[in-house]
Amino acid sequence: MFEVIIYLFESYMQLDQSVDVDAEEITEELLGEGFSDDEISKALAWLDNLTTLHEKKVKYPTLQARDSSYRIYNDMEKMHVNCEAQGYISYLEQAKIINTHSREIVIESIISLEMPDLSLQNLKWLILMVLFNDPESSDAFLQLESMLLDFQDGLIH
Repeated sequence: MFEVIIYLFESYMQLDQSVDVDAEEITEELLGEGFSDDEISKALAWLDNLTTLHEKKVKYPTLQARDSSYRIYNDMEKMHVNCEAQGYISYLEQAKIINTHSREIVIESIISLEMPDLSLQNLKWLILMVLFNDPESSDAFLQLESMLLDFQDGLIH
């Protein structure tokens, strides 16, 4: 499923193409690329859930946490968000790249992926997608994208 999500992100979202493409049209394209019907359905449901999580931001005010606050993960969250992911999420929050609301969307998105062994690289892509889908996070998106591209080029500053 994650491969389908990455494919859609690279094909539509990052290229600034309209995402308002018919679901049947996208499904046909993805089937043509060799993805299974099940993977496609799960990926589209995950993207719908991401949109829903962002819409909740409008209904509920952003959580406010002190700089000294630390997010405690419950047992269910720990099953999905490994220690490496928790550390990276905490790092991004401390660096002010993500806020508390984005952090919670990232955690919910990881859980809904149902991938207990999500790699750090895939986590970075997931966070990039979360930020991309939030118009208020465009600066954070660009900052994280730049960090990822610099890392991939071996140019960490």
